Amino acid sequence: MLTDMSINESPVSSNHLLELNCSELLVGMFITELDCSWSGTPFPVDGFHVKNLEDIQFVIKHCKSVTINTNRGASPKRAKRAELTILSSARRSAPSSKALKVDRDAYPVTHTVKQQLDKVYSEYVELQNKFQKVADAVREGNDLELENLDQSIAHMVGFILANPQTLIWILNTESAPLYRTSYCVRAAVWAAMLARQFGVPENEIRLLFSGTLLADIGLHLLPGRLVNKQGRFRKKEFLAYRKHVEFGLELLSQHPELDDRIVRIVRCHHERHDGLGFPRGIQGEQLASLSRFANLAFCFERLLYTNIAQRRVSPANAIARLYKQRELKFPEQFVVEFIQVMGMYPVGSVIELNTGELALVLEQNEHERLSPSVAVITDADKAILDKPELIDLASQQESNGIRSVSCSADIQNLQLPLDDYRFRFFGKKLGLGLLSIRI
Repeated sequence: MLTDMSINESPVSSNHLLELNCSELLVGMFITELDCSWSGTPFPVDGFHVKNLEDIQFVIKHCKSVTINTNRGASPKRAKRAELTILSSARRSAPSSKALKVDRDAYPVTHTVKQQLDKVYSEYVELQNKFQKVADAVREGNDLELENLDQSIAHMVGFILANPQTLIWILNTESAPLYRTSYCVRAAVWAAMLARQFGVPENEIRLLFSGTLLADIGLHLLPGRLVNKQGRFRKKEFLAYRKHVEFGLELLSQHPELDDRIVRIVRCHHERHDGLGFPRGIQGEQLASLSRFANLAFCFERLLYTNIAQRRVSPANAIARLYKQRELKFPEQFVVEFIQVMGMYPVGSVIELNTGELALVLEQNEHERLSPSVAVITDADKAILDKPELIDLASQQESNGIRSVSCSADIQNLQLPLDDYRFRFFGKKLGLGLLSIRI
């Protein structure tokens, strides 16, 4: 039986049919086949031209790959010459925003990682425990209880202001989060670090930390099968998932004393700079700066971890992916400042040296940011060393052979005991009654 397409169209050589990943879609291409059902899309079954970014976003949400006809639309080569890539098209249409004032010297470093490490780690774990109890109570139908969080939030912000590198080290040497809600605590830390970099006043950083921590509290009123779903949402599932923002706002209404800026962060944490977020699709400077800090923090955390709490990519690779999304989800200035505080190779991240050895980044070198101090933890065959070798890559003697960073290590398939290294390189802990120090 002949279809309408076979009657109206002349035969097409397979040379003109090309299968593409949806991330490679360009404005002007003609799509002839989807890897999903046409019935769930608004497009005609005999094919369609990609007219704008909204078409691309819709296809990406529902499909992984498509087949294009280069006789009837743009080909990758022609589109490349015309600079019609999805990113360049999106950036041209993204709203411009005024640069925020940056005061990187607002908070001088007052403590070393060694001085803070034990106390910060203890407070970090305690906050995770407290927040998990809050989430469990909400899931069981109880009221939202926030009183026990205030002191821990104040402590965490104080630690971040004193030296953000301590928490960067702790979070990056975490093989897997303690709880499913731990990503909220981690995102709150990333957001507060970015705000510190801008010189945001301390009271506003506390509000930012609180708002980011509570941003997804409404998820605990959704069915578990929806929250824990792996893979892509169907349309009805996605519409149901979006309800968690509304549910979160309803929970916060139990606390009329909360600052409006906290509520605004919860309302806007899924909005995007380019207007393609939800629930309202607002864009650019319609988003308050605190909300944009939170948006970037959640995006970075999602790049690091999957829904099943397994590390996806290294911190350095996550930063590189974050940079590719500048001017789409958040202003470029925010990404640049985040990279400035994190470093190209953040402390606690694993890198591969030119020798093939793997090393753990211990400290940034302010003057040579591509040559940090490291601990070599494996040999060239990736066998773990019993005694790591400490090296400052910026201060090596040529007679010993120069090691350098080759790339960020892909740690997804490496069984590295990152948690075991957390306290190993910052001196021995000496307990003196209620006081403990590292020497």
